[in-house]
Amino acid sequence: MSIIFPGNYVAHLNAYREQGVVALPGVEFYRAIGAIVLNPDNDGVTTTNGVLVAGDYVPQILSPDLRQDDKPRKDKPLVVPANSVIYRTAVSAPGVKAAAAGDTVAVKTTAGVVELAADLTAGADLFFPEAGEVSALVSILNGTAVSVDTTITLTTDADFTAELNPSAGACRNSPSAIICEVCYFRAAPGPDSEDAHVPFAIEAGQGY
Repeated sequence: MSIIFPGNYVAHLNAYREQGVVALPGVEFYRAIGAIVLNPDNDGVTTTNGVLVAGDYVPQILSPDLRQDDKPRKDKPLVVPANSVIYRTAVSAPGVKAAAAGDTVAVKTTAGVVELAADLTAGADLFFPEAGEVSALVSILNGTAVSVDTTITLTTDADFTAELNPSAGACRNSPSAIICEVCYFRAAPGPDSEDAHVPFAIEAGQGY
């Protein structure tokens, strides 16, 4: 885990490294991004025909290592740490085709969390909006902290396939995935000796 501060926030927060930013004194903000990848060649989520069947899935925070041929990927589940407050969720589905108009993807959390709805709905062309869907904006510092580590779940209500829009057919080489964003904050740890600029002791015989 690493924390950055105003002035050097020059790139996306790194969810894999659990990187947060201090925007208010005493509060660390995090942006976790997870995905369900529709790729029948390299994972066990879809069927051999490339179908993501209706059900509940835990999005994975994908490893920065994009190679998939020489070693197992070290992806990890999207989990919000205990004592954190979720204030935004969002979901998109690039390269994903629904079975029927109105099919949805819903972002859910475990019990004890006020769910911030960001349900994504397929259009008449069976594809999802390019801009995705985001939850309603709430007051940032209001909300209830989760009491335990909380796993995020994506729930699909129909079978989905990997396909580009527009496309003449399924494209198994396309970047097809359901992508979930969860933003949360938590209290920063207490101050340490560097925060207080505590001087080192002077050894005997030293002076100015």
